[in-house]
Amino acid sequence: RVFEQLDGALASRKRVSFDYHAMGSDSQTRRTVEPFGIFFLGHNWYLAAREESDGPVKNFRISRISSVEVNAARPAKHDYDIPEGFRLRDHARTRQAWELGDGEEVLAHVEFAGDGLAAAAAKLGAPVEGHPSRRCFRVRRTDSFVRWLLSFGGDAIPIAPPTLVSAFRS
Repeated sequence: RVFEQLDGALASRKRVSFDYHAMGSDSQTRRTVEPFGIFFLGHNWYLAAREESDGPVKNFRISRISSVEVNAARPAKHDYDIPEGFRLRDHARTRQAWELGDGEEVLAHVEFAGDGLAAAAAKLGAPVEGHPSRRCFRVRRTDSFVRWLLSFGGDAIPIAPPTLVSAFRS
């Protein structure tokens, strides 16, 4: 049913409101969004949407969405336009597991050593000025990010924030 409602809202460019269960805080909040598309990534379906005009596009895991209401006002008129440059395929491809979700975004600084896989992985992050072997990542899911860092066997060590460093050490 949620898929049907979201599909209808996408087709008619109508805003939707829904209850969203956030895993990080184990809370449920009411959200109103402008849907841009639905995509499948990492064994889950996601809704790409923005919460306000010109806001960032966020991803909402569809299995955490309930009580969907499609805006019924002015049924023959679009509520919003999807920006001309937005491409759902590109948006979905650029997401890493640690970027998905609704948790608070943190900037993670990681020190990379060695070549091969670690050097290739470092290219996913943004450069850190004055530190050529460090990269910066936007992280919403610390657990996924830590698992990814651990896969490099000591060639990728988090420097900040302290919560990430602690999770990595644990």
